[in-house]
Amino acid sequence: MAAICFAPPLRIRKSGESYIVEDANGIALAYVYFEDEPTRRALVNRLSDADAKAVAQTIARALTAQVSH
Repeated sequence: MAAICFAPPLRIRKSGESYIVEDANGIALAYVYFEDEPTRRALVNRLSDADAKAVAQTIARALTAQVSH
């Protein structure tokens, strides 16, 4: 198994039209983009704000679970 290369705890930060999953040192581990306007969302194929936040939370939970085991 690969070594864990980030510093827990993880945090989720909203920045513009994305949620960023960051480690304790502020290093971005994942970006999840969203679009609030439904017409534009379909055009650019992005998630809604709520769905993007849920995906970012799932990523953070999965990474945290790797550290625990």
